[in-house]
This record gives sequence, structure tokens and C-alpha cells, in this order.
Amino acid sequence: MALVIAVLFIWRFRSAIDDFLKRVVEGNIFGQAFKAIPPAQQSTATSATEDRLATAADNAVRPAEPQARQDPAAVPPELAQDPSAPAALRYIQENPGQTLLEYRRVLFAYHSERLFTRIYGTQITMLEYLKSNADVPTKLSALTQFHDEHQQRASSTEYQLRDYLGFLVSFGVVSQSGPSDSHEYKITENGIQFLSYIKANYPTNWNQRAY
Repeated sequence: MALVIAVLFIWRFRSAIDDFLKRVVEGNIFGQAFKAIPPAQQSTATSATEDRLATAADNAVRPAEPQARQDPAAVPPELAQDPSAPAALRYIQENPGQTLLEYRRVLFAYHSERLFTRIYGTQITMLEYLKSNADVPTKLSALTQFHDEHQQRASSTEYQLRDYLGFLVSFGVVSQSGPSDSHEYKITENGIQFLSYIKANYPTNWNQRAY
């Protein structure tokens, strides 16, 4: 039921959502201003829970039950007073593939926006570095330069290297392998897509994040 409600919402406001994603600029998301947070506040645990929405939603998608597919009037109670809901539900039932693609596209954009508000500039630079060596795992020793630069810019040593890298791993844009004393890192397909997303939507300032 929650999935149907979410897709109905996306279907009804898809034009507005698409327009928003094209117009949004750094510093303002859904009308709420934001700024770069101090290094100590870039929480891996909190952001990992919130920003796994896209992955969780993908895993939650299941084919509609036969009864629901046969009943175009089966509108969720929350949308019972919405005159556009029956038409939206019919569209979903008649175009499941296209609806799913749009649903995933919007969720990926949401996931990317949430990451972009939290990531630091040196972490984006590091993702670019990993992308240039995407086929070969990169040793930890080669990545300390980015963390050193971050600490210099932030004038703080509170944000440790393991958290700096763990933040990216928790978002699924970087993978970690090897024993704990000699980890190696690679950019994931999600990481490559994230870079493409911010370059397309923030062409003039995608690489100007703080720290």
C-alpha cells in the first residue's frame, strides 16, 4: 500500500518533481537552506539509515497482487478524496514498467541529493580519483592525501580517516575489501552514477563543496 501511495504521488507531481530536480541549486533543497556541516557532524550511522532509501525501495518493489490489478477503484484511503487518484492508479496498472522506471529515477535523484548535501569537496575529488582507476582496487595509503587535505581545509583533526572513508562506503559509492590492516577501495557503479548526476545538475559548482 505504501508503494502505491508513493507512486501515485510521483505520478501526479512528476512534472513538478522533474522541474525541481533541474532547477535546484546548492544551498536550497525543498525550500530549506543548508550549509556545510562541521567535520564532526558528518554522521555515518544517521546518513546511512536515511540515505539507503533508494536501495530499500528497490528491494521492496514487488508485483501487484492480482486482486489489486483487477480493481482500478482500489485507491488507498489516504487518497480517497483525490479526484486524480483513480486515473493515476489505472495508469500504474496499465504501465507498470514505465511507472517503475520513473519511480526509481526519482528515488535515485533523492538519494543523490541527500548525499550531495553531506559530502565534502575532498571526498568528491577522491571519487574522481577512484573513477580514474575504476578497474583496480586502490590501497589505503593512496587515499590519505585526500583526508589530509580535508583536515587542513577544516582546520580540524576530529574527523578520522576511517570515518571519512566509511561515510562513502555506507552510502554505497565506494566499496571496501581486504583485511582491516590493509583495506583497498574501489568506486562502485552507484558512485560513478552519482558523479554523473551532480555534474549534470550542478555543472558550475559540483566540485566546489566545502572541505
